[in-house]
This record gives sequence, structure tokens and C-alpha cells, in this order.
Amino acid sequence: MLYSEHTITSPADFLLLGKTSLPETGSDLALPWCDSGFAFRFTGTGFFLTLGAYGEPTPTYLRIWTDGATQRFAVTTGEERLIIEGLPEGEHTVRVLRVTEGNRPAVVKSVTLFGESPSLLPPPAERPLRLAFIGDSITCGYGVMGPASSVGYSTFEQDSSRSYAYRTAELLDAEVQLSGASGKGILANCNGDRADLTLRQAFQWETPTGGEWDHSRWVPDLTVINAGTNDAWGGVTDEEFIPVAIDFLREVRAAYPEKPIIWCYGVMDQTKMGAVQKAVEAFNKEAGEAYYLPVDSMNQVPNEVGGGGHPNTNTSTRVSALLAMEIRRVLGR
Repeated sequence: MLYSEHTITSPADFLLLGKTSLPETGSDLALPWCDSGFAFRFTGTGFFLTLGAYGEPTPTYLRIWTDGATQRFAVTTGEERLIIEGLPEGEHTVRVLRVTEGNRPAVVKSVTLFGESPSLLPPPAERPLRLAFIGDSITCGYGVMGPASSVGYSTFEQDSSRSYAYRTAELLDAEVQLSGASGKGILANCNGDRADLTLRQAFQWETPTGGEWDHSRWVPDLTVINAGTNDAWGGVTDEEFIPVAIDFLREVRAAYPEKPIIWCYGVMDQTKMGAVQKAVEAFNKEAGEAYYLPVDSMNQVPNEVGGGGHPNTNTSTRVSALLAMEIRRVLGR
């Protein structure tokens, strides 16, 4: 058996996915956000990923799709080697995504292929549609894999590839960029703290701890915002919320000129539905092509509550079907 190691030095070799950071110096690929990752093609019978150091209180998880089959791996220290083996000799397509949150990026240092004659092939083509999502725990898949009896936060129960956002992208054969953080709003977090990270910052930052993201690196065909739940729980009034929401819509439009925006809301809280609608209507008077998509609460539908009182995969299935239909309508597809 032969081995072939490849550092991730260029998008010419690897298709970068989501808000993935590739430093100008060095070859380590940083995955700071949910749904950040990369894809590649190779010939051989397997591969393993070598990681950089990771040291958070709870593990992060990477999900790997190999020829469509998926496995999920926990990363606790970064000393782990994530191995896929036993594949038939031949060509294979791989997608790697970070699917849980954390302040520290998950780092991939290299991909090592093995087989009779392992080699890296040109990367897979990008999917034909690009969707950007900005949202809180609902979008990041907090608790989506947990039972209703589970309380608190566990990365084991989180999986952004099981949230409504990634499910919508799968229905539409789209690539995803996710800017999101659990418990955050556009003005306050769920505890009412207005000095904490906001979703407006998550949209503008390269990582959850800062740095400016260059929006020109990846321009979506459409942006979905799912925000307001934590503002409501954090005591933000409608009078405070509406002007900030309009400003946020302006920021998104400035980053992606002439691209439509859908504000989807209602899954966990419905007290800001009127405020979101008013913000979208006000924004449309000055700029246009923003849409409001209200959805039923998970508490109105049987068997939709997951870990920590958050939506489960049943909710993801329901909401993604509605959102995909709306995106098709907006884009005329």
C-alpha cells in the first residue's frame, strides 16, 4: 500500500466550503464556523485527516461524506486522525464540514491518501446554487439530534448539517455559507446582554472571535436571515428591534448588492413576527427584494422538540420544505 500526503495549500486542489479560512502563510485550513469545510476527489482506497491542536471544554464534531455516505467524528485534542478506509480502489468524492460551534477553529493540516496508486484529482465542481444563512441556534442545529428530555447544551446533540438551513440547501442542490451563533440576536443575546457577540458581528467577522470577513470571496444567490428569537427573550422591544433589523438588512444588501433576502421566523418564538414583517416592509420601500417567511412554531406541531427545547430533525424537514419552495419562487426556479 502506498501513501500520498497533501497539505491544503490552494483551492485549485480543494474546494473550500462555507466561511473557511486559508491563511496567506502556512497551509493549515481553519474551520471556524458551522458548515465550514472543504471537498476533494482522489483515487485510492482511503484517506485520513491530520488535525491541528484543539482544546475546548467540549469536543467539536466534523462530518465527512464519502461518495454520499456520511460519518461523524469527535475532535477533542486535535491529536485524532480521522480515517476513512476500506473503499474500493478507484475514484472517490469527499466533503468535510464542521457541524458544531466553538470559539476555537478546527484545523486540518493535511490529507493523506492511501491505496495501490493514490493520487489527488481535480476538486469537485461547486453546486449550481449558493445560499448564505445568518442565524442563531436554530440555524446552527443546536439540540437537533437530542431528545426533548435533554437539557442544556451538548455538542454531541448539535449538528448544523441536520438543521433546516443545510436541509434546504440539499433540497436545492446548493452550497451553504453559515454565519451563526447560538443564543445571539441582532441587538441582545437570550439573557439580555447587549455587549455580547451579535449576529450582525457574526456576519461581518471571519471567526467567532473577530477578524474581517471579505464578502467578495463568496457571493450567494440569496441570503436567509433567521433572527429575532433571542432578542425577544432578551427583552428587546419592537421599537428597538425594528430600526436595528432594517440596518441589518442594509448591511446584508451592501455586502451582496442586488441579491434577494428572505427573513424566516417563527420556529421557536413568535412574539417578533410583527416586528420582523414591519422591518422587511420598511426596507423594501428603500431597496426592495426582501421577503418575510413566517413559519409555524415547533410547539404547534407534534414531535418537533429536540434537545434543550430546540427544533429537532422533524422541524428541519418541515421548515426546509417551506423555505425551499419560497427560494424557488423568489429566484424563479
